[in-house]
Amino acid sequence: MKYSIGDSQATLLIQLCDKNGSDPVFGELTTGNLRVEPKLAGEGIAVSCHIVISTDVVKNTADHHKTLVESVPGISKSVLEPFLNAMLREAFAGCEFKNPATKGMCQHRPKLEIYSHGSQTLMDALKGAKIHNVKLVSTRRKGGLDQTAYTELSERSVKYKIIRQPPLKDKERLLEILRKKGQQSGYTKVSISYSKDGKQASLDLDRNEDAATKLFTKSERVILGNLINQCESTVHLQLETKMIGLL
Repeated sequence: MKYSIGDSQATLLIQLCDKNGSDPVFGELTTGNLRVEPKLAGEGIAVSCHIVISTDVVKNTADHHKTLVESVPGISKSVLEPFLNAMLREAFAGCEFKNPATKGMCQHRPKLEIYSHGSQTLMDALKGAKIHNVKLVSTRRKGGLDQTAYTELSERSVKYKIIRQPPLKDKERLLEILRKKGQQSGYTKVSISYSKDGKQASLDLDRNEDAATKLFTKSERVILGNLINQCESTVHLQLETKMIGLL
């Protein structure tokens, strides 16, 4: 962790080692020959993730801090949140406070929760993206032929495949047409599957949400002059600088 008193942000480098991960395999590009690099005793497949946390509290909140997380396969919110809380438990072991109501001593430690921060519109997210399909989803339960003694219908959907990419100004109109069609047919959600900057993603809209004003979690692609390893032993300074700039 990198932090000095008075800094406007703190930088964390999280390393994850998976002892159950498969041994890495390298292929010779001309012959196709493969070489397996076995793990040694006590080793695991290692990846790292940079996290930059603002030390300034978000306006109109008491304890929210904006955070940027490097997108790394295998290191998700479900991995980071319990890990960081385990660190806090260890750091605050033995800390107590006096309960003003009961006058008794209670254990005291902070608890961390990670929330997605909506900061871009639907059209911002789809700018420069390739839409693959749009799916209309209904979770309304119906009886009759849809239900048996052993099953019940939990979801009904229809998927539209995008066979030709519309320009950005027509993407919004196309999505609104499909959304209205879904509303008229009783569908309750619209799911948009797309790819951007080499990554696949999806966005969901409920039937009553305004597509023009709803905000989604923002992703940014950064280009580095210095290569970054699958697992860094120290903070990658160029990536840190770019993440601080985005924060």
